[in-house]
Amino acid sequence: MIFNRPMFSTASFVISCLLLLSMSLTARATSMTTAETTPESMAFIAQNSNEPVEKRVQALHFISQHPNQNSLVAVARALKDEHALIRQAAIAGASPYPLKHRYRMVSPLLNDPVQSVRGDALVYLLKDYDLLAMDEQAQLTQHADKLVMQLSDKKSYSEQLLLADIYRLTFRFEASQHLYKNLLESEQKNATLFLNASLNYHALGDEHNALSILEQGINFDNQNAALYYAQALALVRLEQKGRAAIAMQKATQFSPENAYYWYLNGVLQEPIDTELAINSFKHAYLVSGSAENLYALCDIYARNKHQDSEQCINTLADIAPPEVIDDLHEKLLN
Repeated sequence: MIFNRPMFSTASFVISCLLLLSMSLTARATSMTTAETTPESMAFIAQNSNEPVEKRVQALHFISQHPNQNSLVAVARALKDEHALIRQAAIAGASPYPLKHRYRMVSPLLNDPVQSVRGDALVYLLKDYDLLAMDEQAQLTQHADKLVMQLSDKKSYSEQLLLADIYRLTFRFEASQHLYKNLLESEQKNATLFLNASLNYHALGDEHNALSILEQGINFDNQNAALYYAQALALVRLEQKGRAAIAMQKATQFSPENAYYWYLNGVLQEPIDTELAINSFKHAYLVSGSAENLYALCDIYARNKHQDSEQCINTLADIAPPEVIDDLHEKLLN
């Protein structure tokens, strides 16, 4: 797949780098972050009950892009916070971690006293339904059926959107399509509606309408990074990679703190503009400090005989297995 993240030959190395070494790597990337917005400071803010709820929510969104041990602790505590908004923000904060850990952390919120939190937790976990164990799938199905019954006679926009999302994620695409269509014709819309309606078309195999819905969404909100990211994916599926590169560049413009957007932009830009691709991979590393993104940067350096290749590889050599370094040197020499 074009959008697979770069991986080393030793899978456990990647996980350990992300969870145990990212603090030291991030320190090398301080030119891209201020003292007030480092992963460590944001993890502290997320856990500080004296900070305003909105500021803690923003901190949780930030650390979802910067997985490390401090961030993991902050997310785990926030999932048990007394404020519903904090618990909801912490759900997304669990995203960078392995599925079994995400499920263990988030699944208790399926019984949260606040319906919106229960719904967010359910939708979040249903996205990985096929990868879960059978008992976990059974648990989610039970909660999904219960929530569908509770929402079936509700008329508010948020409740109808949640119902549509549950239908989509439980493979009832015709039912979700009907709800999305009605919501798109209503006065009350948001970017999430366009994103999820597009995903429904994708699930039905209708890639052209999936793209059309996203274009409508961009007309509705032309500064939403997630819409441009989704547009880029849709265009790749339609073999329009040049247009996809333009959309991905827009996504990085409106969400410059998202390292994954920068990485994907590098992948898409490389066949078009090598220098722009290199700068994108560099941004991905500087924003995240992750071993994966450092490897991607060294890889494109080596393949293009860049003047900074040796410096990059030497930095990576401090943490990467010898076979990874040998492979990069081979690319540099060939």
